Amino acid sequence: MIILAFDIFGTVLDTSTVIQEFRNKQLEYTWLLTIMGKYVEFEEITKITLRYILKVRGEESKFDEELNKWKNLKAYEDTKYLKEISEIAEVYALSNGSINEVKQHLERNGLLRYFKGIFSAESVKEYKPSPKVYKYFLDSIGAKEAFLVSSNAFDVIGAKNAGMRSIFVNRKNTIVDPIGGKPDVIVNDFKELYEWILRYK
Repeated sequence: MIILAFDIFGTVLDTSTVIQEFRNKQLEYTWLLTIMGKYVEFEEITKITLRYILKVRGEESKFDEELNKWKNLKAYEDTKYLKEISEIAEVYALSNGSINEVKQHLERNGLLRYFKGIFSAESVKEYKPSPKVYKYFLDSIGAKEAFLVSSNAFDVIGAKNAGMRSIFVNRKNTIVDPIGGKPDVIVNDFKELYEWILRYK
């Protein structure tokens, strides 16, 4: 049975409701910390980033409001296909978010039942696209081959670099990044992903 490791933020959960400067800086901080050999919990990075962005914007009073948006992200409409996908594939979560945070998001959106397990960057104290995150996942489930499913180009590149196969969910109709090699599969949404799995079988 095909093994799929789903990225969560931006792939399963729609992050367009939060300030995009915040989301971009949040990712930047995870990369900087990993490069510097330092680790800060993802929830704390989220708060630090949000405070910084809101201070730059002169909107510090909106902290609680904006943090609440992050904590209540909605799943994309097409994630309803996770039910069908989970019936013909082994479905896992592989996220920079903590296991507890990811679990809460999936549970709130009624999706937790479709995942066999949740794996987090917190286990290796480095963030994607560090090779350690992807290799940790493969080692943990005892698999030689698995597909990362992500809408984040850096994530797809990271997975390929670490020896995983990749499926790019091209939600924003973007050009594939030239660095890091092409994804093994490109789909526009989870419906197309489900249809591809049916053919793959």
